[in-house]
Amino acid sequence: MTSDTLTKEQQKAVEYFEQKLAYEMGPGLLKSAVESKQAITVVDMRTPELYAASHVPGAINLTLKQLQESTSALNKDHTIIVYAYDITCALSTKAALLLAKQGFAVKELYGNFAEYAAGKYPLEGTSVGATCGQGCG
Repeated sequence: MTSDTLTKEQQKAVEYFEQKLAYEMGPGLLKSAVESKQAITVVDMRTPELYAASHVPGAINLTLKQLQESTSALNKDHTIIVYAYDITCALSTKAALLLAKQGFAVKELYGNFAEYAAGKYPLEGTSVGATCGQGCG
């Protein structure tokens, strides 16, 4: 099937998934971006306790409430990569939407922290084997 033969609904689905892919980053690509020192800022949306225990190298910890109050900790020249607990958590999606509305280039880590940690990618923190924990809001 070509785009000429798709129904309106099918074309909407194609556009949705193209957009979705443009604004997500998988754990392997995030690891590469961090290691190659790309112009990114990684934002961990989880609790400060879970962040301290284990997080993506170089990530900063901001809550959704903190982002709603101020984005001064973020560089508009960087792409902001947000993540929260796991695939079922909408915190990172809410943060990405808020940041996009404020003019930031933003992507969401696909699968959030749980997927990154499960991939055995590098972690920083006091207990680098920590899980994603509970508390998604």
